[in-house]
Amino acid sequence: MLSKFRDRLKWLLFPGINLHARLRYRVLPKFIPISGGAAEATLLDAGCGNGMLTYQAYRRGYRALGVSIKSGEVERNQRLFNQYLRIPKEQLEFRLHNLYELPALKTQFDQIICSEVLEHIKRDREMCQIFWDVLKPGGTLHLCCPNADHPDNRNALLDLEEKGGHVRAGYTAESYRQLLEPIGFQLSEVVGLGGPIRQTLNKMLMAVENFAGLPTAVAVFVIIRPLLLFDPIVPRIPYSLYVKATKPGP
Repeated sequence: MLSKFRDRLKWLLFPGINLHARLRYRVLPKFIPISGGAAEATLLDAGCGNGMLTYQAYRRGYRALGVSIKSGEVERNQRLFNQYLRIPKEQLEFRLHNLYELPALKTQFDQIICSEVLEHIKRDREMCQIFWDVLKPGGTLHLCCPNADHPDNRNALLDLEEKGGHVRAGYTAESYRQLLEPIGFQLSEVVGLGGPIRQTLNKMLMAVENFAGLPTAVAVFVIIRPLLLFDPIVPRIPYSLYVKATKPGP
C-alpha cells in the first residue's frame, strides 16, 4: 500500500521539481517526429535518468528503450512505467546497460536521445561515434547538454576522474559542430533552453530541498511556478543547448 501511494505521488509530481528538467520534458519531444504508429520505429534514450524522455518517445509512437548504468534508475522506472502505469515492456523498456557497449544490443535505432549525459563522459567523441554506428541511415541524434558559455556551468567544479559529475562545462554551438561533423552528422538546429529566471528559481529550489527536504521544496515549487512565465523563451545565454544531428541516408 505504501509503495502504491509513493508511486501515485511520484506520478503526480512527474517529472519532478527540477525546473530545467521540466522544460526539457515539455520542449525536447517537439523535435522528435511522431512515428505514425509504425511497429518498427525504435528510439533509444541513452542515459535515461527518470525515464521522462523515454516515456515521451513512447507517447509519440516509438518502441522506446531507456538504458542507464544505474540499477536504481532502471528499477524505479520499471516500477513506475511498467508496473504502476502498466505500459508493456514491448513498447517501453528500461535496461541496465553501459553506453560504451551499445553495439552489443545488436539493434539500430531510428532516433537516439542523449540528454544531460554527454558532459559526464570523457570519451565524448568515441561515444558519438557509437551513436552513429547504432543509428539507422536517415536517423537523428538529439543531444542536450549544459551550455559551456553559461557562467554557472563555466565556473562549476569539474569531476576530472569521471565519477559521476561533469567532466566538462558543457558545449557551445561551435564545439557541437567540432564534435559531430567530423563523424558525419549534419546539424540542423541548435536551440537554447532555460533563461535567468528559471535558473535562479531552480537554484533556490535545489537549496531548499537540500536543507529542508522534499516536502518543503514541493511547497515552494507550487508558490514560485507562476514566475516562470516571465522567463524569456529565447534567452540570451541559455542554461542548456539542444542540437539535432542527422545521419545522412536515403
